[in-house]
Amino acid sequence: MKSFSKALIVCACSAAMLCGCSNGVNNSNASAELYKRNVLAISWMENSAEYRALCYQAYNGAYEHIKASLKQKSSKPRAIILDLDETVINNIPAEASINSVIKDGQSFNDSWLAWESMARADAMPGAVEFLKKVDKLGVDIFYVSNRSCRNVEFTNKNLKALKFPFKNAVKCKDNTSNKKVRFDNVMEKYNVVAFLGDNATDFPINIYGVSGDDRNKLVDKNSNQFGVKYFVLPNPVYGEWYSQIDPNLLKQSHKKMVELVDKSVKHEPVLKEAISK
Repeated sequence: MKSFSKALIVCACSAAMLCGCSNGVNNSNASAELYKRNVLAISWMENSAEYRALCYQAYNGAYEHIKASLKQKSSKPRAIILDLDETVINNIPAEASINSVIKDGQSFNDSWLAWESMARADAMPGAVEFLKKVDKLGVDIFYVSNRSCRNVEFTNKNLKALKFPFKNAVKCKDNTSNKKVRFDNVMEKYNVVAFLGDNATDFPINIYGVSGDDRNKLVDKNSNQFGVKYFVLPNPVYGEWYSQIDPNLLKQSHKKMVELVDKSVKHEPVLKEAISK
């Protein structure tokens, strides 16, 4: 999932461990402070056995559901819809490189488009095997991505190099990051039996543009579909969840972003008071 114009180099889990270190942060070191808050999440995705296990868990669960759906009658051919970035292809080393050097006022998008054009992203653990098994079932695969349409030839090259099944054109981002129209276009002709993504907007739950606790409420409303028809891949590094810190977070200076991230971390007041004495 890619849909923002500035690097999201904030992470709740990293901030929780590093909060407090922003006291006295000025504009010159704000970028470094933001990177510190995200580096644990990046390292977790790059190195941990748990990250790999969660990927396998999502793909295995999705495959079993897809296979079971074949027993049901369908008037339309079956298909799955999935995101690309951090759903089946891994861009985290690129995220780390960009986030470690980007300065206040620089465009994340320019760096990201350069990365797309390199067609060097790796497959996530288990992704190729999962997609090949789905393809063998005769289920169509639609990649609905917010990668830029102007770079789609490089995305195609990347997917083919990774040996992903590739029978349908990537439905890339043209005028909007909202995937609803692209979802509807597929669902008009296909019985979509599974959705996979790393962001809540990768699922047809009308969450695009929603911020704050309303995002949680929409996920709760659709809770019976997650792990059944909707399968989420882990991504604590970036995503639309930043709007739950502040709807305008990515429009802020890095210094202000540091302040907002630290403020968003919840503490256990009784414990904090007890260990502060």
